[in-house]
Amino acid sequence: MNQSELTHQDLAALTNASLGKRLAALVYDGFLIVAIWMISSLALLAVTDSEDHLQGAAYQAFLYAELLIFFVYFWSFKGQTLGMQVWRIMAVQESGRALTPTQATVRFLIATPSIACFGLGLLWLLVSPEKTALHDLLSRSRVVQLPKR
Repeated sequence: MNQSELTHQDLAALTNASLGKRLAALVYDGFLIVAIWMISSLALLAVTDSEDHLQGAAYQAFLYAELLIFFVYFWSFKGQTLGMQVWRIMAVQESGRALTPTQATVRFLIATPSIACFGLGLLWLLVSPEKTALHDLLSRSRVVQLPKR
């Protein structure tokens, strides 16, 4: 069955993705995000012609905003980041429907500090019987393992 042929009922019936697949997708996406940050930082440097803008809280907020836009776009409009596509996992609502932009934003805003705290939000998967991360529970979403084509 092709991924585009899956209905929201089909997605709701799928099992949740493992910690290993989630981490692999996160590492894969990390390389892409670093490349995006390098390009945007180079563009910022070219426009301002000063390295002063590439430091401080405003710059960190700029990078965080890029990260937010990246994940919210892919989770709400595609269901998957590039890393998630490679590992055949998808972020969906508990019902199997696509995440709304608001839901994806909430998911991101909860996921970043929970992962930044030594990955405790992801390690929640190890104690959760449903294999859900802390940000899955709080945003009422799931990351499901897609079937092989």
